[in-house]
Amino acid sequence: MASGSAQLASQSSSSSDSSSSNDPSPDPSVDPSSLPQAVKARKAEYTHQQSIRVKVGTWNVAAIPGTENDIGKWFVQREGVCEQISGLRVSDSQEQASVKNNESGNGESLPEFAPHKIGLYVLGLQEIVDVSSPAEALRPYVDPAPSNRWKAAVQKALPEGYKLIAETQLVGLLQLVYAAPSLADHVSFVSCASVGTGLLGYMGNKGAVTTRLMLGETTCLVFVNCHLAAGSDKNSLERRNWDASQIVGRTKFEPIDPNVALREELTESIGKEDFAFWFGDLNYRLEDIPAVSDEDVDPHTDPASLQTTISSLLPHDQLRMQQDKRKAFHDGWREGPITFLPTYKYDVGSVARFDSSEKNRGPSWCDRILSLDVDDDADNSLQLEYYVSHQGILSSDHKPLAAAFTLTYDSVDPQLKAKVHQEVVRELDKVENESRPGLTVVVDHHGSQPTSEDPNAVNFGDIPFDVPVTRSLTVANTSGVPATFTLEKPEQDVSNRTPSWLDYRIDQPHLSDSDSGSKQKLPSHECTLHPGEIANIEVTACVRDIELARLVNDGKLSLEEILVLRVAHGRDHFISVHGKWLPTCFGRSLEELTVMPETGARSLVPAKAPRDQNNTPGMPLSAPRELFRLTEAISEISERAIAEWSMTRSEAEEDTPPWMREPAGFGWPFEPEAWTLRDQVERSHLLSRAREALDTNKDFNSVFAPEVTSLQRLEILSETLLAFLGSLKDGIVTAAVWQNLDQQILTREKTKQPPLSWEDSQAWVLESLAFSPVHSVSFTFVTFMLARIANEVAPASSIPNNTNTNNRGPSPNVLSSSSGNESQPKTATQNPPEDASQPGPAPAAFIRRKTRTFTSSISSITTEQPSLNPSPSPMAIRRQAVETALASIFSTVLISSDIAAPSKEKDRRALEERKRSIIEPFLKTIGVDNKGPSGGVS
Repeated sequence: MASGSAQLASQSSSSSDSSSSNDPSPDPSVDPSSLPQAVKARKAEYTHQQSIRVKVGTWNVAAIPGTENDIGKWFVQREGVCEQISGLRVSDSQEQASVKNNESGNGESLPEFAPHKIGLYVLGLQEIVDVSSPAEALRPYVDPAPSNRWKAAVQKALPEGYKLIAETQLVGLLQLVYAAPSLADHVSFVSCASVGTGLLGYMGNKGAVTTRLMLGETTCLVFVNCHLAAGSDKNSLERRNWDASQIVGRTKFEPIDPNVALREELTESIGKEDFAFWFGDLNYRLEDIPAVSDEDVDPHTDPASLQTTISSLLPHDQLRMQQDKRKAFHDGWREGPITFLPTYKYDVGSVARFDSSEKNRGPSWCDRILSLDVDDDADNSLQLEYYVSHQGILSSDHKPLAAAFTLTYDSVDPQLKAKVHQEVVRELDKVENESRPGLTVVVDHHGSQPTSEDPNAVNFGDIPFDVPVTRSLTVANTSGVPATFTLEKPEQDVSNRTPSWLDYRIDQPHLSDSDSGSKQKLPSHECTLHPGEIANIEVTACVRDIELARLVNDGKLSLEEILVLRVAHGRDHFISVHGKWLPTCFGRSLEELTVMPETGARSLVPAKAPRDQNNTPGMPLSAPRELFRLTEAISEISERAIAEWSMTRSEAEEDTPPWMREPAGFGWPFEPEAWTLRDQVERSHLLSRAREALDTNKDFNSVFAPEVTSLQRLEILSETLLAFLGSLKDGIVTAAVWQNLDQQILTREKTKQPPLSWEDSQAWVLESLAFSPVHSVSFTFVTFMLARIANEVAPASSIPNNTNTNNRGPSPNVLSSSSGNESQPKTATQNPPEDASQPGPAPAAFIRRKTRTFTSSISSITTEQPSLNPSPSPMAIRRQAVETALASIFSTVLISSDIAAPSKEKDRRALEERKRSIIEPFLKTIGVDNKGPSGGVS
């Protein structure tokens, strides 16, 4: 195939060169001011003929489970072609499934099509679900499970690299189109449609699914997979003809951009294409089948008798009779020679045993493959290579049917087209006023667009939070003089020419090699293009600012702007840019997050205005689901990462764990200096995947590739947690709560009161958060996680106890007030958020309580009792450093950012220390495990 294609390409190239030399000028009827039209007028210079192989298969699987297991046998490997009953001869009688040496009934050998040499695989299935079931026929949505099973089976059977370019399902109908790796990039303008002709003329138990695609920017193909009305009576026959006419009349495709495709005919319906393939269970039957005497030769053992039998039945075939009467499938529809037994109806699991049930249905060629070549004058544009049934496939009452074609079409050579494009630009320069600078702007649409959209608009598509989306503009100087331009937003101050969510850069073509690496970024400089030069502009949309994210989340701002490409002394170009915002959980308040849908923020309907919210809140949770998932995942993965480090590193390796690298390791895994993943591109990608999991409520493991280590996942989730907490409106510790706490701290300092123990500090902070259970629970989620991590990297249980244990009584409860009452120690565990509509518990009532023996925290090592060793141990020093580092990091994100920072450095440090003091007591707890802080070891 490759050599044939090369020969065709060579012939086309030589003919193109010849025509180019004879008539190099474009068609005078084409508007010379239109760049796309002028390029299209010279299409003969950059197109050449190319041939591909197209394989079409159809099978009614009768909703029988497990039929997908046979798809690779017949559709890809061509197994199941039985010699005696298919009109074929097989060289090796012991391998009837092989078609390597199969020959057709007229003695010609079937071409040997290796699976990887097929350009397009097109599969049409019928009855992948039970269409006779009212539950399936009336289902308001399509169940993806059956189609997913078939797609997985087909993808597994196909050679490596084949890409699914189209899929369409209508109840039991399923059509899949796969393209070879070398062809996939040359397929464009894919559009799918479905037409139901079943109950009431519109239900999907009967009908068709259709795909339209374009090859090489020149040739349109249409594939129709249908299931027409059943029945053997005259009314059923007329209904089949009606079904077919309805499919033709009601199928509509998305329009093709005439500026991109090299076609004058817009293919928006069936009949406007270059090639069409109609296949499926057409259900046409045999009428008045002649009787068969007992003396007839067994067709299983006599191929000649088989062909005689087939020839005697074909005149009774309803489809051919309707074609002859011009009632259906006339005007060019063709079918290959039928050299195989009828494909319906067989006993499941049998070969050549027709229906033996009580209904005793007569055999028929219900399953057919037809083709249509609109341009009949073209030689060998569409050639049928073989047309066979696979009688050896036994899992359905229908036999699969397959046909292979060789299709020859004109294909665009991108390099030649680019060359012609440049020539056309220069020709258009001559038409323009050479004394006036002028630019031509071409927007790269990154795929097809409906013609209803402005072709000169930049559509970013979906825009997630903090993920750059880039589109390209090509600016060409089509005038005879240099043109200088700037890109700016109208009516905007010079110092801020673009909105905060837009950025762009320009690649200037005349930069020297030494300057090619530096990108000029507007509006710092203007860009000047000499005649004929082209500059590429990359426009990037990225909602990174959290205030901006809140505005678009609330519907107060839409991602729409107008950019002006201002040409000095020339005509300005106004470029509309817009994108679709994907709602995110970042930038919301805790109260908003507790009523988030279970499917995540992404499922929210974007609000158009503050009072136009269509999002009905559900029952509020006790804390945000996103916060619970992050803290729980970080706690678990941190334990795994530490364990994996010790298991995967040998003693000979001197690599220090990141949590042991001082001083950055004290704040691991939240300290950026301690992170091991330094590749910013990879890190940004993984961060976007983590945010995607939060916004869609997907499992974190499902968004990370297997090669991403536990340590890297931990770092990514840790950074995501810090960003999430920092984006909360008014924080977990609100500005009002902090001001009250801060005032009490300052009062105690001024009155020189003794400092609270860490147990009393915990109770004091939780009591201050008692006004809102969601804030209290959220605060505890985070501090529990920090305590578990601190206990992993600097275990408190291993710190030597230097206090006099003989005189020490039990410490107060973690959540008790400072009244001095002694009670049984209590434990806490981090449970998933619960429905807040239940009877209101106390602020910390979600904490599981369990009696354990209590041990002292390291903060009490040097207090209350004489110490045997007044100097703290190195492990105690390290533990204190870890607690201080973690508390410092999280004090900036847990406490509201609305607190104004003092102007003096000394006052700022004092404020930071006071903030840290309300978090650090929660890290003093010993015995933190997956059941929460215990207040001591058991």
